[in-house]
Amino acid sequence: MEQGIELHISEVLKEERTKKGNSQEKLAEYCGVSKSAVSKWEQGISRPSIYQFPQIADFYNITIQRLLTGKKKDE
Repeated sequence: MEQGIELHISEVLKEERTKKGNSQEKLAEYCGVSKSAVSKWEQGISRPSIYQFPQIADFYNITIQRLLTGKKKDE
């Protein structure tokens, strides 16, 4: 029986950026993408490449699990 997985990437990106006082531009530079790409990620229009998940998690000092599910390891 398949269970649906709900991704929370856009919400987590916005929350972490606001919490840490970063700009979309800083994350874009760190990941080597345009600011508009990060904006689309935060709006849920598109998603980062799977290869960018480790970079994003490192940038915000969070786990990939947190980035994808919105939950911390102990939740």
